[in-house]
Amino acid sequence: MDLLENSDFRNFIVYEFFKNFALSMLGIFIPILIYSETGNLFLPSLYLLGGGLSGFLFALPVMKMINRYGFRSGLYTSYLFLLPAILLIYFNSPTVEVVLTVSFLYSIGTSFHTQSMNLEFAESSSRENRDIETAHLMSIPNIGRLLGPVAGGLASSFGGFQTMLATAFIAVTVSIIPARSITLKKKASKLELSSMLEKEYLRFTPIFISRGVQAYASVAIFSLFTYIFIAGSISSGLVRSFDTVGFMIMAYLSGYVSSKYNRGKIIFAGAILAGLIYLIRIGVSTPLEAFLISIAGGLAFKLYDIPLFSKYADGAEDNEERIFYASKKTFNSLGKIITALIFLTASVIYSERIAFNAVFVLAAFSSLTMIVGDRISGEKR
Repeated sequence: MDLLENSDFRNFIVYEFFKNFALSMLGIFIPILIYSETGNLFLPSLYLLGGGLSGFLFALPVMKMINRYGFRSGLYTSYLFLLPAILLIYFNSPTVEVVLTVSFLYSIGTSFHTQSMNLEFAESSSRENRDIETAHLMSIPNIGRLLGPVAGGLASSFGGFQTMLATAFIAVTVSIIPARSITLKKKASKLELSSMLEKEYLRFTPIFISRGVQAYASVAIFSLFTYIFIAGSISSGLVRSFDTVGFMIMAYLSGYVSSKYNRGKIIFAGAILAGLIYLIRIGVSTPLEAFLISIAGGLAFKLYDIPLFSKYADGAEDNEERIFYASKKTFNSLGKIITALIFLTASVIYSERIAFNAVFVLAAFSSLTMIVGDRISGEKR
């Protein structure tokens, strides 16, 4: 059966649209808000470090809860962390305590969201059609990811950051409606920390770490770079939205590309292009350059991300899905911790510009290590 004929999958796509609208906005504008209030990179870096650390520590406990109470319960629980995180930063000035609390709440909330989403897709999709079904999953939700940063930029510019936070809060709340219509699913398994260290899961570790590095470099850090050195809130939002334009173009082309080339070749080409684009970001100095490099970065990212996302689902299906996705989140977060530490250290010891350049070089290197990681993890069709 076509996955789009599944009512749960349709409700899930609508849920992802509203959630992505809000999360794409918050993901770039919370660090920008913190920087605008403090005037330096220390607290934004600390926010990113706290997010990576909480993701690393809580990936397995979050999956254990999803395992015990079901996929839909994981979606519901995400609201218990995301909504308080938004309210906390809305009503308080950014201090060390507030920033770390918000980063932990937000990171745990997104962990419940992403791990539930990954698990549902792995269990509902079919191996033979997974590349196409991945493109479907990323199509309509990507429209939310496209509109969210633009709306956030406009709200921040004309109504202030409080208006942006209120808009995100409403979008997260609205996403509860389609989430309520998704069938409650349970498939309990035994989850142990030692299982994550077994060979069949560790072989994906280089890819997971690399993706964590790039997640910070291409979204929060590049948007902050645009805000500080190029333009204000609207341009920072547009940079993220143009990145999503590249996502959507490649999602549209993914069926053709995947029918012509195997996953290994697609991942190799996308990783090489992404690495070069990260290095080019260092020299970006105008809004137009930032917009163009964002579209190119989005194309390169999705060129390898769609087959990689499908490969994750295959890897999860070949092993225990819950342990696989807990491992993915844990080592993604390790990549984020490494990135945030380098960003923080370079900004304190050297300068803001060097801090950004160091992260872009790290992301370029991590793109190349993804090729090695893809070979280590093996190619299964």
